[in-house]
Amino acid sequence: MRQLLQSTHACTLLKAERTEGRLNHAYLLIFDDARNLKTALKEFSKIFFGADGEGADAERISRLIDEENFSDCMFFPESGKKFSVEDAERIIEESALKPVEGNKKLFVAGDFAEATTQAQNKLLKLLEEPPEGVYFLLGATVSFSVLPTILSRTEKLEIPPFTQKEVTACLNRLYPGKESETGLCAAASGGSVGAAQNILEGGYYRQLVLDAFELAETDPFRLPSIVKRVGETKYKKELVSLLRLIFRDALILKTSKINGVASDRTGKNRAENYLMLKSELGRLKSISDYYRLTALITAQEALSEAEKQIRFNAVFPQCLEICMAKIIEQNNR
Repeated sequence: MRQLLQSTHACTLLKAERTEGRLNHAYLLIFDDARNLKTALKEFSKIFFGADGEGADAERISRLIDEENFSDCMFFPESGKKFSVEDAERIIEESALKPVEGNKKLFVAGDFAEATTQAQNKLLKLLEEPPEGVYFLLGATVSFSVLPTILSRTEKLEIPPFTQKEVTACLNRLYPGKESETGLCAAASGGSVGAAQNILEGGYYRQLVLDAFELAETDPFRLPSIVKRVGETKYKKELVSLLRLIFRDALILKTSKINGVASDRTGKNRAENYLMLKSELGRLKSISDYYRLTALITAQEALSEAEKQIRFNAVFPQCLEICMAKIIEQNNR
């Protein structure tokens, strides 16, 4: 994960600002990966203190940050809890004390998007006028629930979704011996390593595939009952990502048929080489034959919009049903 984080523009930007001596007093790291948010915050904290390089002291500080034991870098909230008013009050108290080892003290908070309005407001004055040498690194999976007043007082460091290739490579490093599964898990993750890890470890990928295909193969009469059942899943983003992949693969097959794509030496349609769900070729062909080209194109747009709505806490079953109804309606025109 560290290797992947170090390749981001946000990481490069923070390194440049540290090197040039122009660190901002407060940063907001936007990273839509709840599972790995703290890992990212620790890696960025190491950059802040110059502990991302070589040397005994850098290695010592890096290790202490990983253990959350470095005296000048304090992490909030406690594991399993949300950032609270009490956490903000503790930071206010600690900010009055001078750094122990150097001339900088860093307060790290995540997931700040889950903090209450009261807790965010409690920290606002300190963010406006921090004591000399006091800095903040706030982490959040989304920015829309962070108060505008907080946003205006922090420099945003944003990590966009990773590519499927990047997620796959990261999974291969983390889970040697499971290379046969990592590609599909990465494809269903929506660019989130944490989501891909959950899919790989949880053993629920197969059920997600079945649910996604059932949605893609439904009709207007069965849609409400299917949505009622699958809409209660905890893995909303992953289900929508898989559904989008199904329609994407079906679109590839449809356009190859329309354009008369040639076969390779084995007689296989060359378009099949670009499919993500090759193991489900039969069902993909059936969906490709069933849906009109305009409906398959509409599916990509509708599902991309659904992914955005999920990020803004839309009611998932309702969002899913509206999305699928739009695709089916386009197919029936």
